[in-house]
Amino acid sequence: MRFLTEVAEQAADDTVGAVATALAGHKVVTLRRTADVDGDSFYRELAGGLGEFHFRDEDPVTGRLDTAGWLDIRYDPELETRSRYRYGNDRMPLHTDGAYSDVDFDVFFLRCHTSARFGGATFAVDGATVVEYLEVTDPDLLHALLSTDVRFVKGERSVSRRIISHDDDGPVFNWSSTRVAEDNAAGVIDMCDRFTDFCERQLVDGGLVQPLRLAPGDAVFLHNRRVLHGRYGFWGERCLLKGVLNLNRSTAGQAGTDPRPQEGAG
Repeated sequence: MRFLTEVAEQAADDTVGAVATALAGHKVVTLRRTADVDGDSFYRELAGGLGEFHFRDEDPVTGRLDTAGWLDIRYDPELETRSRYRYGNDRMPLHTDGAYSDVDFDVFFLRCHTSARFGGATFAVDGATVVEYLEVTDPDLLHALLSTDVRFVKGERSVSRRIISHDDDGPVFNWSSTRVAEDNAAGVIDMCDRFTDFCERQLVDGGLVQPLRLAPGDAVFLHNRRVLHGRYGFWGERCLLKGVLNLNRSTAGQAGTDPRPQEGAG
C-alpha cells in the first residue's frame, strides 16, 4: 500500500466508491467536502457504505464503549484532567489508537467539526518508513520492538502485544507511550522510553511526519495499524469527531488490514 492520497466529494454514492478505492491502495486518505451540509448524516451514510460502522462513544476514564455516538476530540479545559489528549490542546505524541484494546476494526476516521484558529493539524508517518529508519539507525531497538511483548492499559482495559509485527502487507503497529503499563518489566519500560524518544526526536522533530490539515466538513481516514499518528498543539476551539469501521471485503481489495483488534481515542 502507498502512504497517502486525497479525494474530493462527489455526487451521491460516487463518494463512497472513491473513498473505498483510495483506501484499498493507501494507508491514509483525506476527503475534501464542498460544503459541510448535514455533516453528521453525510458521514454516517458514507461510513455505512464503506463497511460496518461502529457508532460508539468511549468513556474517557474507563475505556468502555457503553454509549452510541461520535467520539468527540475537543478542547475543554474543565475535562482535560480526565483525558489529557482527548480534551486538551497540547501536542499529542505519535501512537496508534486503542493500543490497550481488543475491539476489532480496520479503519478509523476523524471528521472536522471545528478547526482551531491556530495549529492543531493531525499528522501521520508511514509505518514502513518507521521500520526502515530503525533498520538503519538502531537495529537493536527494532529487534527488541519486534520480539518483546508490552502490556498497555487504560482504565479497565488492557492488552499485551509487540509494538511492531509484520503480516503479508508490511509492518503492523500497536503503540501508545501514554498507555504503557507501569508494571511492565524494567527492560520493557526502557525499550518503550527509547522508542518514545525515537518517535519524538527522529520522526516528529526530524520532519518525517505529514501534516493533515482539515477544514470543517473534511475528514481523514487511516488504516490505524499501518501508520503512527498524532496532533500538533493548538489555540482556540477545535473539535474532531471520530468513527471506526470494518471495511467491506469486496471494496477493501488489497488493503490488508491486520485482523487483530484496536479501538479508542489514544
